Amino acid sequence: MIAITARQRALVLIGAAAVVSAAAVVAQQPTAAPPTAAPPQTGPTGFTTTPGLTFRAQDIATDFGVGYAVTAADVNGDRRTDILAISGTELVWFEAPTWERRTILAAGVTTADNVTLAPHDIDGDGRLDIALGAGWTGPNTGTLQWVRQNAPGASPAWEVFPIGAEPTLHRIKWADVDGDRKAELIVAPLHGKGAKGPAWDGPSARLLVFRPPANPARDPWPIEVAGEANHIQHNFLVADADTDRGDELITASKEGVRLWKRHADGRWTPSLIGEGAPGEVKLGHVGGRRLLATVEPWHGAGVAVYAEAPGAALWPKTTIETGLTEGHALGWADFDGDGSDELAVGWRRGKPGVAVYTVDRGGALRSKQLVDDGGVDCEDLIVGDFNGDGRPDIVASGRATRNVRIYWNETAKQRR
Repeated sequence: MIAITARQRALVLIGAAAVVSAAAVVAQQPTAAPPTAAPPQTGPTGFTTTPGLTFRAQDIATDFGVGYAVTAADVNGDRRTDILAISGTELVWFEAPTWERRTILAAGVTTADNVTLAPHDIDGDGRLDIALGAGWTGPNTGTLQWVRQNAPGASPAWEVFPIGAEPTLHRIKWADVDGDRKAELIVAPLHGKGAKGPAWDGPSARLLVFRPPANPARDPWPIEVAGEANHIQHNFLVADADTDRGDELITASKEGVRLWKRHADGRWTPSLIGEGAPGEVKLGHVGGRRLLATVEPWHGAGVAVYAEAPGAALWPKTTIETGLTEGHALGWADFDGDGSDELAVGWRRGKPGVAVYTVDRGGALRSKQLVDDGGVDCEDLIVGDFNGDGRPDIVASGRATRNVRIYWNETAKQRR
């Protein structure tokens, strides 16, 4: 046995105390959390695992900027359906069938941002022109212009003429609202002049009718106010809702889905046909019944379907989706050839995508199929037959993804 002196015993006790003290200090130090992977982005759920539709994706632009809007028209008169698209700074068309990109207006011609377009032969010379809304963000005025297509070989090929201005100008479409067989340009701003977020409950947005004059390049365009009672007037559609000669307008806003009718004396009257606060609205037909689809609320997570109810003031509403991140685009088409439309839906943010929903004639959900899982941050979409095979396709324009993509419909037609 080895003897330990009093001095050695004291040194051992001091050393032990130092070890305990050091351990206590270490225990008090914050420990770094182990690195964790970012949670995967997820989109809406519940898609069918046995899809009935077949689509093939093709990007026709991958460096387009924010694709604010796409539409379809025969730009060069060759009887093929071309694709027109706008970014915040450019107006272009993609020529069928090769989809070569052709610039109509380069950056700097209009006040950024371009936001909406509506093709139409404005001056009656047989060539397609384009109404274009721009300058809608920030303190800009919201500019409206006519982009005229000149004769083949002329220089310049396209010219720009001002039409008017409206703050937060957001959507435009052509319609014959007075039944005179001449189209008027309908202009819908997003907010009223001076309205402020986040609720946007201040001044309401106007709904305007611009009539092309005899000389649209030189003469002022007469303006008619159809309405002034919508907040967050995100979109509208043109529809022949009755048996008279004029078109009606259906708006989607914080006030609900409303039908606007112009009477022979020039008065406009709105009628509430759907309760909610929608941001998008499109009309389709299922089983011989008219259905309205909406994104609810504005930039919201839901999709609702309103089924026409003859004799009733309100169309019954069915919610078919609640899991989107910023729903922003809709389009009805008979993708499977069974005689009834299906609903294409596009959303952005989170894990964006495009899907097709099938509903019955009452608006109840039957199935939903994912078409694009994250490949396009969908700002806008259109439906139409872009290759002449008799089947409607989908074209989507991306926001964060900066692309324009065609989804070719390769579904075998069903027997009716």
